[in-house]
Amino acid sequence: MKVSSSFDIETFTCAKLDSHIFQLAVLLYPPELVNEKFLISVRDCMVKLSNNHPVKKWLKMQSQSAKPDVTEQAKIDFLSEMLNTQFNLLTDQKIKTKVIGLIADIPENSNIEKLLKSYLYLMIGNITRSDNILKSIIAETPRTFYQGHTANPSMYQRMTLIHLEKVLRKFARHPADRLTFYLFTVYIKKYLNQTELVDLVEDLGLEDLQDKIRLNYTERIAFELTGFARLSRMSEKRRFKILRTDKYSAEMQSYWVWPYLDMSPLISDLMATQVQKLDSTDPLWAVYVLDNEKLSDLYFKKGGTPVSRKRAFLRNHLTVPSDYMLTLYKLIEIGDIDNDLVMSVSRFIHHE
Repeated sequence: MKVSSSFDIETFTCAKLDSHIFQLAVLLYPPELVNEKFLISVRDCMVKLSNNHPVKKWLKMQSQSAKPDVTEQAKIDFLSEMLNTQFNLLTDQKIKTKVIGLIADIPENSNIEKLLKSYLYLMIGNITRSDNILKSIIAETPRTFYQGHTANPSMYQRMTLIHLEKVLRKFARHPADRLTFYLFTVYIKKYLNQTELVDLVEDLGLEDLQDKIRLNYTERIAFELTGFARLSRMSEKRRFKILRTDKYSAEMQSYWVWPYLDMSPLISDLMATQVQKLDSTDPLWAVYVLDNEKLSDLYFKKGGTPVSRKRAFLRNHLTVPSDYMLTLYKLIEIGDIDNDLVMSVSRFIHHE
């Protein structure tokens, strides 16, 4: 899907590059969506900027695209062939052996790479391995799923993202049991907010599997996800009644439920106590849970210090690479943007 750049060329001036907010917007904007006219306009401003200016470094990075060597190009070509194949199952033993070798080469540093491995296992007929990878993804808390963003994705990530629609449609129409993949799509729809991806998943035509959320077997595949999917379909009265029982622990609820549903009528000392535990074990997630103003007020009245007010904590937490984008989002949300933050983002992008 093509999306037009939102940079307003008509009002752009070199003076805008002095704004920390504008610099940050340029650094974080997807490079593939920045139109050529904007790039030309920015280039005209570069002469007056120092070599350390974040936008100048960003522009230089956009113009440097290292060509793959012969070995990597061969992998790219073969992977492209596998991602574009019309077959649901590969039967040629030589090709299957080559796919197995490719699977061994793919790292698992991101969920996109894991999805690619699951897809390739599906193509060679190893349904169990394919399903197990998807199960491992949807067993992660959303908080874990959000970790690990990189500004420099691997070749495997880039190739999978380019062909993501084909990959997902191949999963959806594969003759094997689609329940695990259906749960994967539920995970995406419930916990991600990228409109194009959610729309694509909605369009896969898996509605016939909706009733399986009620099955005990489905709960055994992914207890927390299935629990949340059930809770989100209930009336508020029934949902709150269940959440007050011990079916789902306070820890489970704080990671899988509270940040995603309106919990205001359920705010209690128990929730404040759980936030206090998070503040000592996972303070960044406590920041997100405390987005609920009512819960934040109660937590503060109980003697807690809302970490959402600890800008120093968020600044220091930028040193944790896996949490970088989660932390940056909160700093931007509270408006804590200055030259130090922009330079931090520049270093993150350039792996400095």
